[in-house]
Amino acid sequence: MWLLVLALGVAFWGCAKKPVSLPPEGSATQPTAQAETESRAPETGQEASLRAPKQGLLKEEVLTPSSKSTKEERLSQEQKQLLYGRSTPPLKAIFFDFDDYTIRPDMRSRLEENARYLLAHPQVTVELQGNCDERGSTEYNLALGEKRALSVKKYLVNRGVSAQRLITVSFGEERPLDPRHTEEAWAKNRRVDLVIIK
Repeated sequence: MWLLVLALGVAFWGCAKKPVSLPPEGSATQPTAQAETESRAPETGQEASLRAPKQGLLKEEVLTPSSKSTKEERLSQEQKQLLYGRSTPPLKAIFFDFDDYTIRPDMRSRLEENARYLLAHPQVTVELQGNCDERGSTEYNLALGEKRALSVKKYLVNRGVSAQRLITVSFGEERPLDPRHTEEAWAKNRRVDLVIIK
């Protein structure tokens, strides 16, 4: 008899417990299975498959850029330095030999391009910024930077650019493009930048 009462009590208690464990119908915090099915109904299988890869792709691009793209960016930066220095594109930097301010033969085509641009844009004023590598005294390098800037100015004036549009300044060794202490870095730092100021 006790066993029968106990069995009925457990069965009744178990049935009564099920509604308590489920959230009330229409609850805002936990939707029912039917509501979940209805909320997913508008999304197609294609939309579901596209969403997850996009999130993964964005995370991968931000957190783990490929070493190949980093190398390409570095090479691109190196090429830009060798072409423009600190000049305002499309004007190109003019590089010089050690302890020299004469225009190198390989720089003449660049100066011709710069002259053509300046002649085609008469409203542009340019600052010719002379630079040197770190070897030599500060005073010597300031004077050498000025001679380099004047050398570029003379070339451009001979090609028809008005001298009033060309302002010369020397930074000497104070603004290295490449801060390393190597021949390669020094070669980059011996230059005249053509910076558009107006």
